[in-house]
Amino acid sequence: SSEGHLILGGRDARSNDQLVKKHLKEGDRYAHADVHGAPSTVVKEGSRASETTLREACEFALAYSKAWSAGLAGGSAYWVLPEQVSKQAESGEYLPRGAFMIRGKRNYLHDLPVRIAVGEVDVDGNRKVMAGPVSAVVARSTKYVVLEPGKEDRERFAKRLAATLEVPIEEVVRALPAGGLRVAEAVGLALDAGSPASG
Repeated sequence: SSEGHLILGGRDARSNDQLVKKHLKEGDRYAHADVHGAPSTVVKEGSRASETTLREACEFALAYSKAWSAGLAGGSAYWVLPEQVSKQAESGEYLPRGAFMIRGKRNYLHDLPVRIAVGEVDVDGNRKVMAGPVSAVVARSTKYVVLEPGKEDRERFAKRLAATLEVPIEEVVRALPAGGLRVAEAVGLALDAGSPASG
């Protein structure tokens, strides 16, 4: 997050299960978008996090949900305490792999944007590609692009960004949501000769 909290998100049903079983501990917070196919998202030491970090976790959960491939501009997400997240279904109900039961009050955030930033960050002296809520990436990176759902092919864009950042294409592909995209803004990066960077 922009405040330095680690936010972890699952990639699929299996990693959602593992994330909650292995990494959701007392003092953390669990975030999820109000959309089917959203990642389980864990804010480490979320009890110490401010509203800013919890909002960023909710934005992350929404951007990496099916809201992106559906081309939505905004949506809702919520956060809860670890003890509210359970694999125990209600009597007579079945929970599929990667799904969880949420009991009690959900702390909803509405009108969240479906957008992310992808940038280059320094982690212990190593250059890494980081993707996430715009505010979180901007706080850590001087070179980044802001992306929204759109028509550009994900693989073609990943190739352009990987070449610009001089990193393997796999690093960029792993960071992008599923579905087409549109570059809303580029800061410190010239993605190709036709589009000079702003900023």
